[in-house]
Amino acid sequence: MNCNIEEIKEYLKSNLSEYRYNHSIRVMEEAKRLAIHYNCDVDKCMLCGLTHDIAKENSNTQNEEIIKKYKISKDMLNDFSSKTIHGLIGSFVVLEKYNFSTDMVNAVRYHTTGYPSMDLLSKIVYLADKIESGKHYPLIEEERRLAYLDIDKAVIFCLENQIKHLKEQNKSINKLAIDTLESLKN
Repeated sequence: MNCNIEEIKEYLKSNLSEYRYNHSIRVMEEAKRLAIHYNCDVDKCMLCGLTHDIAKENSNTQNEEIIKKYKISKDMLNDFSSKTIHGLIGSFVVLEKYNFSTDMVNAVRYHTTGYPSMDLLSKIVYLADKIESGKHYPLIEEERRLAYLDIDKAVIFCLENQIKHLKEQNKSINKLAIDTLESLKN
């Protein structure tokens, strides 16, 4: 890993909107609190929280360049929708730019959907993105409460809420989110 939080912040400031940058800072701070609470590697959690949306505001052209450069397979792309592709693209960016370890790459890659057999780092980044202090929506206080009581129950609760919300809006549900939910419930 060759990264410095201040350098990453500078990169994000010049590549993200002010809103997205501030969100990333809040996710980093929440990831730090969760890491301390669950005795997980604080530096890894902070770095993943900070960079989780590194590719969120990429243009289609930027995404296509990364897809070609890394020969990302159509099978892998099928696991991601237009709403979640930034996690996949971002995982390649943090690997190349900052030499993130495999667990960190996965935490960035799957921060919107989760994945079966998620490790603690991935659960923390997933939850930090959901419950950071700038977010306000129904049931968030319960998500925040659960996040510090039982991390698995918190991820399950967030996934169930997300899936329910998408169903109510007749939107497609990512198969990874469903598989993650089933994995955590078993």
